[in-house]
Amino acid sequence: MKLVYFNARGLAETSRFLLALANKNYEDYRYPIQILDWESHNSIKDEFDSDKNEGKLIYSLNKLPYLQVENRIIPQSKAIERYIAKRFNMMGTNDLEAAVIDSICEYVRDIKDAYQKVKKTNNIERLQAINIWFLETLPNKLESLEIIMDNTNHAVGNYLSLADVVLYSLIIQFFDDVARAYEATGNTIKIRGIVNKLQENKYIQNWINIRPKTPF
Repeated sequence: MKLVYFNARGLAETSRFLLALANKNYEDYRYPIQILDWESHNSIKDEFDSDKNEGKLIYSLNKLPYLQVENRIIPQSKAIERYIAKRFNMMGTNDLEAAVIDSICEYVRDIKDAYQKVKKTNNIERLQAINIWFLETLPNKLESLEIIMDNTNHAVGNYLSLADVVLYSLIIQFFDDVARAYEATGNTIKIRGIVNKLQENKYIQNWINIRPKTPF
């Protein structure tokens, strides 16, 4: 398999965590990228732009990330995550568990979208809005999510799943302030337990130790 993204964690890192947990060898191809302005997402990505203009990315819908499996291209980060999870037995033991896993992942997507809106608040109000997010909004959203989770070892059923990895990635990777994101799990014993368990996982730690250092 070949996973293609920019030289960043971003939308590909959950898939990289899944592949690390599966102890699967793959090609981790990274297009160079230089961020010029975070607010406007202005960046230099000459190699990607060249390949896109030459039609080399048509099967990934001209977007990244994509996963190449044999001669087939799988675009879209969530589709990639589900494919990897299913292939390596991390989508539950039946269709019902798979649906609950999927629902947890979609709720996490809602959390991410909500936080992005907070970050777009104007500069004068942003600090206050971010404080409210970490002190009130995120803890409340996590408490709502935890209601449908099974236990402190696994979000769904008795086996490691995509839901566990997505929760771990949310708390440990997604937010700019990881310490405050982790503190927000204080009243959600199940979520904190899952995050702690994956934080101690040898395959996750090995990947974190060897992965390239990137700004995002």
